[in-house]
Order: sequence, then C-alpha cells, then structure tokens
Amino acid sequence: MATTTTEDRTLALDPEGVRATLEPLERASMLPPAAFAEPSVLRWELDNLFAGWVCVGHVAAVSEPGSYVMREIGETSVFVLAGDDGVPRAFLNVCRHRGSRLVQETEGTVRRRIQCPYHAWSYGLDGSLAGAPHMDGVENFDRDCMGLLEVRSAVVGGLVLIDLSGEAEDPAEYVGELVEMLDLYRVDSLRPAKGVVYEVEANWKSIPENYNECLHCPGVHPELNRLSDYRSGESVEGPGWWCGGSMTLNEGAETMGRHVRDGAGHRPPIAGLSPHELGSVYYVALFPNALLSLHPDYVMLHTLWPRAVDHTEVTCEWFFEPRTMEQADFDPSDAIDFWDQVNREDWRVCELAQKGVRTPGYVAGRYSTHEGDVHAFDTMVARRYMEALRDAEPAELAA
Repeated sequence: MATTTTEDRTLALDPEGVRATLEPLERASMLPPAAFAEPSVLRWELDNLFAGWVCVGHVAAVSEPGSYVMREIGETSVFVLAGDDGVPRAFLNVCRHRGSRLVQETEGTVRRRIQCPYHAWSYGLDGSLAGAPHMDGVENFDRDCMGLLEVRSAVVGGLVLIDLSGEAEDPAEYVGELVEMLDLYRVDSLRPAKGVVYEVEANWKSIPENYNECLHCPGVHPELNRLSDYRSGESVEGPGWWCGGSMTLNEGAETMGRHVRDGAGHRPPIAGLSPHELGSVYYVALFPNALLSLHPDYVMLHTLWPRAVDHTEVTCEWFFEPRTMEQADFDPSDAIDFWDQVNREDWRVCELAQKGVRTPGYVAGRYSTHEGDVHAFDTMVARRYMEALRDAEPAELAA
C-alpha cells in the first residue's frame, strides 16, 4: 500500500550564520548561501514571510467594479476584486464546489459575476454565492455560507496588500512612516502607463539586495550613473517594515530617463514636491516583495513573485499623474525604455550571483560600509529566520 509523508517545513539554516547577519554593519556577514540555494528555505519563506502582508500591486488595477488582479504565492492563488461599492476585496482563487480555479489571467475585468469555468457556479462582486446549478434539494446547503473564501486585505498609500495568515499586525503599522512618502508622491492617485513582466533566474532576495545599493552602478549601469552619482544621497529610516534611501540627480537631469539631457522626457513634476525632492530619486523596499522608486515626475513599482529557489517573476509598472497623461504630447517611453534596460542589466548580475552562491565551498561575504540599506533588508529577513530557529531549538540556541 502506498504511503504519504508530511513534507518537512522547518527552516534548514545554520543559526550562527543567521546571527552573523544580525551583527552591526561593520561586523556583519551576508545571509547564509543556503538562504539563496536551498529549496526548503524558499518553502519556509512562502509559508511564513509571504503569509503576512504582501503587496499585490497598485490600487489603480482594482479601481473599477469588476476589475481584478490575480497573484500566485507558492501553491496559493489569490485575486483581489473591486466590488460595486468601490471596495477591493481579496479571495482565494477557488470555487466552493470542487475547488476549481476561477480566474486564470493576472489582470482582467468581469461584468457582474465571477463564474467558475467547471460547473458554472457564480459569485457576486462581493464574493457572495450568486448561482449554484443543480444544488436544489441538497440537504443543509446554506447559500449564505458558500461564498468565496475571503483573504484579509488593505489599501495603504495606494498599495493593495493581502495577509494570507489573517494574523499580521495592523497594516498601517506594517507600512509605518513609509505611508508619508507614498502620500507625498500622491501614489494613490497615480495611473499606470505600462507594465512589464520579467523572468529572472535568481532568488527573490537577491533582487532587493541589488536594488538597495548602487556600488555596482558605474560598471553595470553607465547610463544611470551619468544621471546620478552612485555615492550620492542618504538612507531613510522610520518605523515599519521597509528600508531605502535616496540618490541625487546630477545637474541638468530632471528625472531618470533616456536622453533627458537632450530635453526628451520633460514632464511636469508630481504636485507638491519640494526642491530637494525634485532633485532626488527615492528607492524604497517594502518587505517582503515591493520595490518603489519615487521620481520627481513618476513612480515605478516592482513586485516580486518567487517561482523557485532560483527563479523570480518580477512585475514592473510605471505610474504618472493623470493630468500629465492627459497631455497631447505625453510620452513615457524615455522612462520605460531607460528602466527596461537598467532592469535587464540588474537581472544579469543577479543571475550571475545566483550561479556563484550555489558553488560548493562558498561562504557568506561581508558588507561594505556603503551597503547599509542591503544590510537593513537582510536584517528583516534574518530576524524572521531567528524567530523560527529559536522556536525550533530553544534550549540549544539559548545556551
């Protein structure tokens, strides 16, 4: 007779290696190589790090009744659907009849109902059961209890968040003071111009690590480095699960875009920004999977979706003010083309690092004193690792 086993979901990491990451920057070592190379670590991360608040995208994607976005987190599929009342709600992407997936596209719009492609059960935009063919006469079948399974969700600063655990802290506390920056850049009122999906053959954590430093910029991004000195700017700190900092635009550069020094890409800035903000670009990582680039005239959002220990799907979107997009000569291509190139340059070095970190005998490297934001992100990861490791081996780790 065949037998089944329960997959081990413990965290297979050396506590000492994780502790080394939690040291002050000058003494710290990077996350252990197994954190990037061991499939069981990714399974644990999906069960834990991605079970709390995760950014599924920008609120503009669910601004009209019936509009939805669908995201895959490990084995779980979730969609966020805008109701008739204008409120977006998140649901597990499963029919209550036999568990069929309901929506297959990552974004879309339904008219009045979500209908299952299998047996045509249907649900209202609020998730309630609207139709269940052939269920008449079934005993104790309560339609009021057979709506879609709702997932806790929130909209903060224009970002749509979901909490699969249902137990994460208050979303405003989670985002913390980052919401002040999101409000300053009017993120909730911006509208999308374009989105691109990338397939990156690297662990998801290597992408925010790369994003949070520019020491690689002179060699990897010469075009970016001509617009902003890689040593410029400063870190930004505050309460909440985020980290990041700024870079200063060079004289003559109004934004990050292709050929901006030749006058192309000139757009009115986002309303309300100070002279300092007009001369800066802020790069912020909201743990675990959102990267926000706040430019004087637009905002770029990356969301990260782990598919394997060495494969991450990255969605990149560009957002502008509606009044800017309404102009007859509106053309976002300078920003989109510029960042598409920079993205691909980043993915290449992330993939090289992924190949290297899996090499037998490799040990975790050290941070430079210019990698404080990388260390800040890794510290958020390492703290969650240590919570699990302490729970697993309390006596040994306390010694």
